[in-house]
Amino acid sequence: MKSCFVYFVFLISSYVFSQGQDSTLVRLQNELKLAATDSIKINTFLALAEIQYDRDFNISEQLVDDALLLIRSDVNNLNKQQLAKAYVIKGVINRREGKHPKALEFYIKAKEIYESEKDYWHISDVYHNMGMLYRHQDVHNKAITLYKKSIEIKYSIKDTHGIAAGYNMMGVSYRQTKRLDSALWCYTKAKSLFLAINSADDVQLVNNNLGVLYRETGSMNKALRLGYENVIYAKSNGRAYSLCTAYYNMSNIFKKTKEFGKSLTYADSSLLVAKKEKFRELIAKAYLRKSYINAKLGNYKRAYDNYRTFNRHSDSIFNIENVKKIQALELNHTFRQEKLADSLTFVQEKREVALLAEAEASKKWLYLALFVLAVLGGIVIGFLIRRNYKSHAQVLKEKLEKEQAQMSLLDIKIKASEEEIKHLIADNSMRLTFKEELLDRIKNEIAPEASDKVKQSIRSLTSELRQQIATEGKLSGLQSKIDQVNKGFDAKLRELYPSLTKAEREMCSLLRLNLSIKEIMTVKNSSIDAVKSTRYRIRKKLGLSGGEELESFIQNLS
Repeated sequence: MKSCFVYFVFLISSYVFSQGQDSTLVRLQNELKLAATDSIKINTFLALAEIQYDRDFNISEQLVDDALLLIRSDVNNLNKQQLAKAYVIKGVINRREGKHPKALEFYIKAKEIYESEKDYWHISDVYHNMGMLYRHQDVHNKAITLYKKSIEIKYSIKDTHGIAAGYNMMGVSYRQTKRLDSALWCYTKAKSLFLAINSADDVQLVNNNLGVLYRETGSMNKALRLGYENVIYAKSNGRAYSLCTAYYNMSNIFKKTKEFGKSLTYADSSLLVAKKEKFRELIAKAYLRKSYINAKLGNYKRAYDNYRTFNRHSDSIFNIENVKKIQALELNHTFRQEKLADSLTFVQEKREVALLAEAEASKKWLYLALFVLAVLGGIVIGFLIRRNYKSHAQVLKEKLEKEQAQMSLLDIKIKASEEEIKHLIADNSMRLTFKEELLDRIKNEIAPEASDKVKQSIRSLTSELRQQIATEGKLSGLQSKIDQVNKGFDAKLRELYPSLTKAEREMCSLLRLNLSIKEIMTVKNSSIDAVKSTRYRIRKKLGLSGGEELESFIQNLS
């Protein structure tokens, strides 16, 4: 009596929900007609597409294509959120049609957009959808990892519906990998969360999965009750994909109880809906189920035809089924006609041997491919290393040539400076001779006949002349001293203090000869301010402190 009451409540809630779904559909269709801007039209197209991919895939795909056409019509004002949502819907449609690579391509495009926008809510939705894709590919560990990523984000943004959906789908992967306790925990958690937010549609999805779990654990009465409820619910809400899945699950239940006639009836019903909606993966599964049941019922020719049809659909989706399975089924069909009693074991052994042979052949091809890739990688790396070496050698050669050219230019400049100094020394020698002759004339010719006052002036003048003659006498041997002192000194300065200019290095050479500021003024033909300014710049570039003497520092340089 209690179970009848629950069933009645379930039917009433299904009816109410379906009425709500229909009213939403009508409302969105009216909004589309009244839409004043392209942006409103796009949002309405996408909302309608989300409702319709549970009802009619063709309509859903047309709606999302219409939305994409409008989105891409105005590239300058591209709405990335609308584009990403369209990609997600396209991914769902392709996944349910069994076009997994295409679906994954759309999911990745959507994820990249959401990441650029830092939209973590929708990033978690993409993780969830990618998890479902890998689950359909039987890559369950990766699927579970993606579900966990989605749930973690959903907890941080407090999205109860998203958390529950993640647990529901994660339970499917746990069930399909025979971790049944973990699956039951996930389903229970998901159902409690969906009940808390009054999401009847999602509670039905959990019940659908629970029915499969009950079937696998042998609780057939629970499985049948939930199976019937799921069929009725999907019918009343016009949910084609859910109805197709519910029929298939009912077929599995009756297969488990060995009621093969009922199992075949539900497999046919699932196939009918799958063909109409072009659910390629569910079409393949229905044909595989029909092949198994027909074999159990002794309809071997029909079982063989069903298996061949399954193989064609399965190959187009997964690309892993092979001709040897067809050959094994052909052997099974022929041998059963000859000797039914012993055929099952023999054919099973044949199939296992064929699959083992195929696995070994696949490994050989894999090893060969890896070897070829390794060789190609080695060739590419060798080529890159050789090219890099040649490029480096060319750079070094050009650098050496540049340095040689700079050295040649420097030698020319040094020779020019030496010539200039020689001319300066020659000129200085001429002036020295003239001043010595002038001094003799003053002393011998003018001084004896001059008055006392003039003699006093003559003594002052001769004193200055002697001082200049002494200074210029020193300078007369300057060239040989510069040549002696500057052996390698200029090169050392360039090496240790590359910031020094040519004029500053020349000043350092004169300071190394221990010339005074006045003597340097004479040699350089510069003012005292210019000499002092040059000395200041040299001290700064040499990094001397206030207490260090410039001349001593320069003379101590080796």
